[in-house]
Amino acid sequence: MSPSVPPSVCPAGRSPEAAVMERGSGADMEPLPGWGPPPCSSAPAADALRLALSLLLLTARPCALGMPSCKEEEFPTGTLCCPKCRPGSRVQEACGELRTTVCAPCTRGTYTPHLNGLPECLPCRLCDPGLGQETRRNCSTRTDTVCGCGRGHVCVGQDGDSCVQCRPHSVCRPGQRVRETGTEWQDTLCEDCQPGTFSAGGTQAACTPWTRCSGPFAREATPGTSRSDVTCDSRSAIIVIILVIAVISVPLVLRAIRKRTSRGKLAFPRGTGEPTERNRRRDLQASRVQPDITTEPVEETASLFPQRDPPPDTGQRDADA
Repeated sequence: MSPSVPPSVCPAGRSPEAAVMERGSGADMEPLPGWGPPPCSSAPAADALRLALSLLLLTARPCALGMPSCKEEEFPTGTLCCPKCRPGSRVQEACGELRTTVCAPCTRGTYTPHLNGLPECLPCRLCDPGLGQETRRNCSTRTDTVCGCGRGHVCVGQDGDSCVQCRPHSVCRPGQRVRETGTEWQDTLCEDCQPGTFSAGGTQAACTPWTRCSGPFAREATPGTSRSDVTCDSRSAIIVIILVIAVISVPLVLRAIRKRTSRGKLAFPRGTGEPTERNRRRDLQASRVQPDITTEPVEETASLFPQRDPPPDTGQRDADA
């Protein structure tokens, strides 16, 4: 199958056969089948004409038949230009040849901010507290609701005076502090902690200084970083204190035991044994029955030898006589 080549136009007064023979290198040479020059045509190609017409139709501006050219304060309806409705109202009935546009006020929760030819009013925007939004200005028949970002949120999407997308303030990473607190229009700005301080991150306004291990036996177990504090170890101090107490208390205990043992030997000679509870009771009863001779010698002697009255004075009696 020979490749298709668009037909060409032959010079005037020459036939296609003559043109083919002239292009050959000699009278005795014939072109190979399928590789000869295409036959000539004396008429313009129909495909080229179609292509030109197609390009002309594509580049031509579409014309709207019957569409009137209305003013800015009008809107088209069929072949007529009707006056628009005022802000806060909508088109209830379009104008006609014998009547003007009939407008109706917007109902609650809808509005129109400009002159319009809308058949329905626009719905008011709703501020979603779940997305961090709060209502700054309620909707009216002429203005839409104005939303803002609540505390702890920053606005990342704005439509006119209203913020349509809020995002929580960024939280500082561990090892950082809050340099500037976030607002409605600016996110939180963080800053790295200075050497010798640390922070767990979050909303910490200042970094905390490292702990200093104080005391004669305290030592630093883990060094501090910008994210964690120094760790102190005092277990060695506790062990030393226990050993000191043991060294001091053991001799004292042994000494007390020896003193108690020596006192027991002096109070109870060998062979007598320590007094039992029965012996103590018996001695107590005996002391109650028998008086103590050593404590009352005079009373006991007086009871054995009763005193008599002295004899009367004889001299005094003779004088009386």
